[in-house]
Amino acid sequence: MSVSQQLIDTHRALFEKATHHKLTQELCAGTLPDRKLYIYLAQDLQFFQSGMRLLTKTTSLAPDNDSLLTLARKIGFFANDENDYFYECLEKTSGSLDKSDQVRFKTTQLPQVDKYIAYLEKCAKDEDSYAKLITFVYCMELVYLEWPRYFPIASNLHWKYQKWIDLHAGEHFETWCDFLRAEVDKCSFKEVSETFENVLKLEYEFFEACYQH
Repeated sequence: MSVSQQLIDTHRALFEKATHHKLTQELCAGTLPDRKLYIYLAQDLQFFQSGMRLLTKTTSLAPDNDSLLTLARKIGFFANDENDYFYECLEKTSGSLDKSDQVRFKTTQLPQVDKYIAYLEKCAKDEDSYAKLITFVYCMELVYLEWPRYFPIASNLHWKYQKWIDLHAGEHFETWCDFLRAEVDKCSFKEVSETFENVLKLEYEFFEACYQH
């Protein structure tokens, strides 16, 4: 059995909690209220900016040129396409909150999000294991690969939902996740299992915190 499959099987209950959350279910159905979407994206934007540091650190430790170039190209994609979506959608959904809440959710972090970002930034700064870092990236992306596959996607979705789904579905994202999975499969299960479990827990807590606000 591959390392990536072992990770999912070992942490199956937690994997399903993280990938089958009500927030993403409603997003796929086009029923997630603008307020919840705004909070989720405002928090995720703060996470995204720290996540770029993790990806940059991972890239710097790439064991071969092919991995290095694949990771470096993805940094460029994130800095453009995904970054633009955040600002466009936050502007369009901002009317669902008063000005003080808009600023609060864009500039401060919910406790669960703060916990996740602190873990991410510690890994980006202190972790020198490519295996653990690439597993961190893989787990984050695997969660986002899974939910558009699991939940039915409503037809004629508003772009604020559809574009976010499109960024995490289709050939471009599947190819990226295939690369990450192949990298993880070269790792030791024992070395990376705890990282995978930690990220799943933090992903679930992130969704839950944003949805409850």
